[in-house]
Amino acid sequence: MPKIERIKKRHLLKKREQRDELAKIEKELGSSIKGLDAKSQLEAGILDDGSRILLLKGEIIFFQHEGRMFPALRALLNGLVDVPRVTVDMGAVKFVVNGADIMRPGITEVDARVKENGIVMIVDENHGKPLAVGISKMSAEDLRAATSGKVIKSIHHINDDLWVFGKS
Repeated sequence: MPKIERIKKRHLLKKREQRDELAKIEKELGSSIKGLDAKSQLEAGILDDGSRILLLKGEIIFFQHEGRMFPALRALLNGLVDVPRVTVDMGAVKFVVNGADIMRPGITEVDARVKENGIVMIVDENHGKPLAVGISKMSAEDLRAATSGKVIKSIHHINDDLWVFGKS
C-alpha cells in the first residue's frame, strides 16, 4: 500500500494517454471500466515513493502496487469497475477495515471469477459494500476447498492513507 504524503508530478492525461492507460488497466483486471469516457478528466500523479496513481475529480481511483494497477475503494463504491468479490462475515469486518489479511474461516461467499494472484474486493455480508481490495492467493475452487489460513493479502482498506486522502 503506497504511503501518501503528497502527490508530485500531477497532470491531466491527454485523451490518447487516458485511453491507453484505461485499456491497460482493463486488460490487467479482466473487467471493463464503466462511467469513464473521452470527456472524463483523468489526472495522473506520482507519489513520494515513486508509485503511480490516477485521479478523477480529485479522488484516487487507481493506484500502483508492486508494478500492478489496482482499483481504489472509491472506484469500486462508485461502480467504475467490477472485480470479483469475496464476502466476509460480520465478525471479520473489524479486522478487514484495519488492514488484516483475509483468513479462510471468515469468508462466507466466493465469486466464481476469483483467480489465483487476481485482484478481489472484500465486502461484508450484510451490506455488500467494499471494505478492502486484495490479491487472492488461490482460485475460487481452491478457496472454497480450503479450511484455514490466510487466503487473501490485503492491499488497500477503509481508513488507510488512500481512503483518507479522498475524504477531503
